[in-house]
Amino acid sequence: MNNYNEDKFNEILKHKAKQENIQAPESLKKNVLNTLNKLPDRKVKRKGRLSKVSGLVAGLIVCLLTFNVFMPAYAESLPVIGPTFKEINEAIGIGDKYIKGSKDVDITKKYKDTTMTINNIYYDGVELAIAYELKSESGFDDKPIIFPIIRSGFKGIQYDNEENNGEFIDDNTYVGLASYSFTNDKLPDKAKIEFIVNDLYGNWVGYYPKKLDFKFSIDSKDMGKEVYTINKDIKYGEESFKIREVIKSKLNTVVYVDIYNELSKANKYYQGDYLKEYNFEFIALDDKGIPLNNKGMEFSGVFKAKKSLIGTSIFRFDKISEETKSITLIPIISNSNRMSITNNTIENVKYTIEKINEDNETLVKSSSEEEYIINDIDFQEDKTVVNLKAKKYLRTLEDIHISIWDEEKLDKYNSSNKGQEDEWYKGTTDIEIKETKFNGLDDGYNFTLTLPALDKSKDYYIAAPNRDIKVLENEKITIDLSKN
Repeated sequence: MNNYNEDKFNEILKHKAKQENIQAPESLKKNVLNTLNKLPDRKVKRKGRLSKVSGLVAGLIVCLLTFNVFMPAYAESLPVIGPTFKEINEAIGIGDKYIKGSKDVDITKKYKDTTMTINNIYYDGVELAIAYELKSESGFDDKPIIFPIIRSGFKGIQYDNEENNGEFIDDNTYVGLASYSFTNDKLPDKAKIEFIVNDLYGNWVGYYPKKLDFKFSIDSKDMGKEVYTINKDIKYGEESFKIREVIKSKLNTVVYVDIYNELSKANKYYQGDYLKEYNFEFIALDDKGIPLNNKGMEFSGVFKAKKSLIGTSIFRFDKISEETKSITLIPIISNSNRMSITNNTIENVKYTIEKINEDNETLVKSSSEEEYIINDIDFQEDKTVVNLKAKKYLRTLEDIHISIWDEEKLDKYNSSNKGQEDEWYKGTTDIEIKETKFNGLDDGYNFTLTLPALDKSKDYYIAAPNRDIKVLENEKITIDLSKN
């Protein structure tokens, strides 16, 4: 959701317009600035059809900023507004994860009264992002969502939608960004693709006719892709896992793992016990020990008779900062049984639970070797503040895998054979963790948790799930990013 701040947006436009060296008669500049100072209220029509700043601002954006105002990532390196782009991004709230380093294409296609221009593309071999402008003489029925048909040669390319976002400039103009990831269908570093848009609102309307048909060449290495060959073998159970390569780009960190099983030679349809019993995954840490957020995993099968290779797993993590000198991959084995999570409670999983001690340190240690220490709990008038340290390994800073319970939930857990009865948690809720603030590394990961104002006279508990996880500490790999 865009955190649009109308007042801030208008003020930024006024400030930037006054600073611009516009090559125009002084009388025109004066009229433009006078009109900017009299910006009307923003109008909103039904179905998200129109987000209208003003006719003049639309003209100003189209003429001076084009799509740059709305595309922070891709406009950063452009000459007109590059240095000021972060302020615009703060005002309209479109993602700061997108980056400079894109390729200018500026291709325009038209179908009936609709014109689409793709201004910028970014491609790293895994993710394709476009910055675009739509114009329609008859206006728009709704906010556009671009789900294209993507082809390379005669092959249709499957993708996952990463992001579709943007803003209306006026009744007839929309500027947006869309991003698509390819994991099962890996494209080569260099590819010629066809990008077909047959509907503006995310509907499937068939392959033909091709309405807005773009063709362009992409080269991931031109856009900062780096490949690190690993070829490390790890044996676990009946399977062997070959960590083949790691890809580093400006948008993603990707690990490719080939999976082998000798039993697959004897059975044409064998899919590997690991699919039924356990998962092979990674914790990825930067050189400071900060975990990279896991964006997902895909498995591509190769099930052929008399072949030990049964498929490839592709793990995708957040990008690595330019300052990072190395990353460490720590393999973990986890139970592959699906876990149902309701009310932040994992069904049929036992918890390690400790009463939070107001005066002394509280330690809870899960069976998966994770340690959580509450150093302090502060009951304030409007909130409760908890200082917590997490030790061992965290997969992400976004979810530290603990919950805070009251006595009612603890009683229900204890009376249900320690959570082994189905739906024991019904009618209970965790204490809401309203904010989790990471405070850095110091003998562990340090956090400040903000909870609602709690009754100091009552007891509260920290609960850590005993997840079935085995960390293969001896198999961890550190990749020197300077050697490539």
